Amino acid sequence: MDGTLVDYENANVHIMTHGLHYGGGVFEGIRIYETEKGRAIFRLRDHMVRLYRSAKVLHLKIPYPLDELCEAAKETVRANKDVKVDYIRPLVYYGTGTYGLNPIKLPTKVAIAVVYMGVYLGEEQMKHGAKLITSSWEKPSNRAAALAAKACGNYLNSVMARLEAVNRGADEALMLNSEGNVAEGTGENIFMVRDGKLFTTPTSAGILEGITRDSVMQVAEDMGLKVIEKDITRTELYIADEVFMTGTAAEVQPIHSIDDIVMGEGRPGPITLKLQKGFSEAANGRNPRFRHWLDVV
Repeated sequence: MDGTLVDYENANVHIMTHGLHYGGGVFEGIRIYETEKGRAIFRLRDHMVRLYRSAKVLHLKIPYPLDELCEAAKETVRANKDVKVDYIRPLVYYGTGTYGLNPIKLPTKVAIAVVYMGVYLGEEQMKHGAKLITSSWEKPSNRAAALAAKACGNYLNSVMARLEAVNRGADEALMLNSEGNVAEGTGENIFMVRDGKLFTTPTSAGILEGITRDSVMQVAEDMGLKVIEKDITRTELYIADEVFMTGTAAEVQPIHSIDDIVMGEGRPGPITLKLQKGFSEAANGRNPRFRHWLDVV
């Protein structure tokens, strides 16, 4: 926290922290993988670059250079002796000093935490596919929120959609945008396969530019699969051959059904499985083409 290693139970903030009250913060989620060279952080620099870009949108001035923050993430991983920890959460937020909305004179606080995430939606869901419902909560438009920034406040919308999904017996929610087209999940980008072609929603649909999304697109192209970015309707997903989601926490998550409509043959499809395997090989250092994505700690 702010340049000092702190024990987990002592990593506290003041109750009047501006970021807590108004969502004025940005964050990242970064995976740690076991490789033949030891624990490695996946696309660390890319995540930290996105953190700085998100901070710029919210006028948060990170008081550390990029290289120092990357090294701090490695140091925090090394300090955690538990080999199970697999997830890093960098967080930048407005501190204390004023109680109104205007944060312009507040200090920027920086923290990096390391925790255990495991399989995000569950082992069974990863194996057989997750159940989605279309949320009644709409994704904000690009006029309503800075959606390219991974901002804390943006995720209240996702929390409401995820609660709705869980309360309706689903694993995750699909979110539509203000145009009625598919945006993304509550914390994942979405892909579909139709007639052997791979599609994903564009950034103009109101999505976060996912780093796992980008990784899967590069892995797909390396396999000779062209990825087409286009607006996707809810109905198109219903009749897709395969649907899967991507995210740092979710990795490559197959989808079994959406609104009780079963995808394809009701099990993870061949292209989903191929990309799931390809991403895993890249993340675990088994594909030399993508070893530059890994920072061994």
